[in-house]
Amino acid sequence: MTGKFLEKPTNKLLDDFGAGNASPGSGSAAALMGLLASKLTITVCKKSIEYAKEESEIKAFQYILDQVETHIEPKLKELFEKDATDFERVVELWRERTIESSTTKKAAISREANRLLENATDYVFEIIELCMTLIDHGVVVFESGWKTVRGDSGAAISASMAGVTSGIFIANLNLKTLKGRNYAASNIKKCDELYQRLNVKQTKAFSCVVSLNSEALEAIQLELPET
Repeated sequence: MTGKFLEKPTNKLLDDFGAGNASPGSGSAAALMGLLASKLTITVCKKSIEYAKEESEIKAFQYILDQVETHIEPKLKELFEKDATDFERVVELWRERTIESSTTKKAAISREANRLLENATDYVFEIIELCMTLIDHGVVVFESGWKTVRGDSGAAISASMAGVTSGIFIANLNLKTLKGRNYAASNIKKCDELYQRLNVKQTKAFSCVVSLNSEALEAIQLELPET
């Protein structure tokens, strides 16, 4: 792998995801969803600061903006590239193991592949946590931010939830592959806990959809001509 994936043009990056190669894979895809949510949240924060009337509102949006720009977004970019690099090596090792005739060497290759897969799974858990935080930020800016850009807020919430859901899928699959290792036994409960946390956040996120739908229905009914 040469160069950083995120430095590529969008169409080329998307082609890389659809090329049938090991890298970039699903872990990087989860990080990409988080990055999209980050950018949308940044936009809403900036517009909300621009139109805010109260100093307390400006401080709240500035806090979220700083958190996303200085911590969440850079970390997601780092995890995107790390996952792409390590998982590509995992697949290469699996191929080497298939053609290796020596039992001893096969075992050594398996240990190295499992070690790197554990690293990749740790990256996924980090991506999930970052996207969990982005869900919370998305709900805040949806409820309190500039109303005109709630489409961006809603898209940010949706992308964040997709990042979490994708991460849980990936983590479970990796842990299944790592069965019999202490790492899998010590982390399997984490997936269930993350899923339960996501359910709570989804309930709050879906309430945003319901509230906006109610506003839309009310607005349409007010505009309906009398019969």
